[in-house]
Amino acid sequence: MDISFDAVYFEPSALSYPLGQELKEKYVNLPWYEIQNHNHIQQFRNASNSEFPRLKRNLIIGTRKTHKYIENHKVSDVLVPYTYSGCSAMCLYCYLVCNYHK
Repeated sequence: MDISFDAVYFEPSALSYPLGQELKEKYVNLPWYEIQNHNHIQQFRNASNSEFPRLKRNLIIGTRKTHKYIENHKVSDVLVPYTYSGCSAMCLYCYLVCNYHK
């Protein structure tokens, strides 16, 4: 399955990894926006939950800086991301739910 994105937001350090380079080549025709931190993209933080479907059409490339997991014994020992943001999609794998509207 090939996923279609509208734009790419990336931390420059992520491009020093083979996967970062592969993604740069694969999505060369998309707009690329340099960001300082993949966990803090201001226009995403300011967006309402109703905008999540549109925001999910962006590829965000960054590097993990911590190994912190949040305890959640409702469904497992840990759950990353959490699912209480109010987004109607409520996808357990959603990057936006995890990092925006905590």
